[in-house]
Amino acid sequence: MDNELQLIEHYRNSPSGLVRINCGLQVIETLLLPKLAHFKDKYPDIQFEFISDNRFVDIVAKGFDAGIRFGSDVAEDMVAVCISQPMKMAVVATADYFRKKGFPSTIQELTQHQCIGYRLSNGHLFQWEFKYSGQIIKITPQGQWILNDDYPTLVAAKMGLGIAYLPEELIAKELANGQLIRIFNEYSYTFPPLYLYYPHRNISSALRVVVNTLRV
Repeated sequence: MDNELQLIEHYRNSPSGLVRINCGLQVIETLLLPKLAHFKDKYPDIQFEFISDNRFVDIVAKGFDAGIRFGSDVAEDMVAVCISQPMKMAVVATADYFRKKGFPSTIQELTQHQCIGYRLSNGHLFQWEFKYSGQIIKITPQGQWILNDDYPTLVAAKMGLGIAYLPEELIAKELANGQLIRIFNEYSYTFPPLYLYYPHRNISSALRVVVNTLRV
């Protein structure tokens, strides 16, 4: 009888259930999995479903408990919790690419190079942003290759297919081992932190412990 009571008390007090989160692939690999891996032992009754999607989706209509986006992209009617540091961007290519094509001497000269584009879900090309003399400069990359995810963009850059615009965190290893060379570091643009957002404050105990774990 005591064991049964203890089991009932465990399920009553321990968070449980499915938590569905919509976010980008990089967020899953670099943020969610590392920070939530210990849940396998601490909260074994919580099940996760992470859906990688670079499109803006209606998380309520699609049945998600939460989404993750830059703070500036989160709707005002959502509850938003900061879960990362600001994201600094980097412009990189291989030494072989620069040996063959030369180094651009100005930001504007990037438009004369093979730049690896990023296609947004709205059909537009993602513009590369830089901070120069107190102003924000934007350029639209031109090149042979257009992708819609940072990971194949990184692969393409390492193959010498062009210059890429990628999060600094994503390419730390490649910069350290010399696979990629960074240019215009002094003009790097920094995007705002990532936020986990959800539609109301009355959330499940499972999502609550996720929020508290990810919060920075």
